[in-house]
Amino acid sequence: MAKKEATLKIENEKKSVSTMTADERKKELDILQTEIDNRNRELETKLYIVEGGAAAGEAFIKFATKEAKWKFTEAIGIVEMLKEIEVAVANAKDGKQLFLRILPLEALWFFINKVEGIGLEDAKYYSDMLLKPVGDALARVKTDRESINELLMQQGSIEAGAEFEAEISTN
Repeated sequence: MAKKEATLKIENEKKSVSTMTADERKKELDILQTEIDNRNRELETKLYIVEGGAAAGEAFIKFATKEAKWKFTEAIGIVEMLKEIEVAVANAKDGKQLFLRILPLEALWFFINKVEGIGLEDAKYYSDMLLKPVGDALARVKTDRESINELLMQQGSIEAGAEFEAEISTN
């Protein structure tokens, strides 16, 4: 058998902060900030699929209108959350998937976490119709937030490296 050789070529390798010039650091920071801003804007408007479709949405509406416990200004959260859920459920009819933005998902999670119940029947209902659908969607939100956090850490590393170099050069 003939011997095969392979050469690995690495392009666009990230430079170490210590080898970057001030202009390169500024350019990299500007690129990162733009990406962070874009992802944050996307996160605010992105629709997340909620397992269970319209049936889950109907359970959310029932919960919000009859069971969600609130205090003081949390009432506004119930009203606004319900508006978005009702629109999403109307769009999910006829076999379509249920999609919600991050705010109603987080609000649902907040209000569901206040629930106390008794017995297995209630526990299964809350678990299957409320906790699991909202929790699954929030897991996807978490993934998106983690990607933003990675960019923020990169940004912080570059800024810290620049500050460290400036500190050394003044000593």
